[in-house]
Amino acid sequence: MSEITNANNVLSQYDIGTRVPDEPKSNEMGRNEFLELMIAQMNNQNPLDPQSNEDFVAQLAQFSTVEGIEKMNDGFEDLGSSYRSSQAIQASTLVGSSVTLQGQTESRLMHGDLIYGSAEVPAGSDDLRFRVENEFGQVVAELPLGYQQSGRMDFKWDGAFVEINGQLQDIDESTLPVDEEGNALLHPEGMYTFTVIGNVLGQATNLNVSTSSRVDSVSINSDNTITMNLLGGGNASMSEILNINHVY
Repeated sequence: MSEITNANNVLSQYDIGTRVPDEPKSNEMGRNEFLELMIAQMNNQNPLDPQSNEDFVAQLAQFSTVEGIEKMNDGFEDLGSSYRSSQAIQASTLVGSSVTLQGQTESRLMHGDLIYGSAEVPAGSDDLRFRVENEFGQVVAELPLGYQQSGRMDFKWDGAFVEINGQLQDIDESTLPVDEEGNALLHPEGMYTFTVIGNVLGQATNLNVSTSSRVDSVSINSDNTITMNLLGGGNASMSEILNINHVY
């Protein structure tokens, strides 16, 4: 795998104009070989039983088909190269950004950054509660949210304060760590797990939650797929991106 550092380096490996052409395979018949074979056949045909006009026209039609397929294949190769170049450009712009990943429930808190996330709220949900646990399983934040409209509910957390769908929530500041003078501090940097629990049609249910990670670098795999390498370890594919939150 090769890591993306900037778009120019990425595109250089897909530059159509500077690619070394593939060596033709000895067992494949191209346009020139087809023409040589047809001319040789005409030169060596039996003069007492020459090739009919219908057969000649059929061979010309076959030649046109072969030529068309060759041009089509070349077009597909160019299209594939353009697509890979487009993917590489898109991937390079994600380096340093925050992306919400489908189904991820753990995120790394870094002071000065936000953790972004979302929860899917089913119809008929009520009595929702938002919960954050540290890497030791201790609950460091829990907020009652009550009723929320069905659909996607977005949230942000900075290590202390919580924003739900753009609205800053009241928190119990007594749950925050304090310094020697009693001033409230952010929770320590590290991994935190996010849960949204709700009463769905009379049953307590963990809602589907997705949280964010910072993209540290991007790799292009041997099969031309893109892998995002996440800050602090781990990786994800482009298809797992639910939302691009912020580019730092």
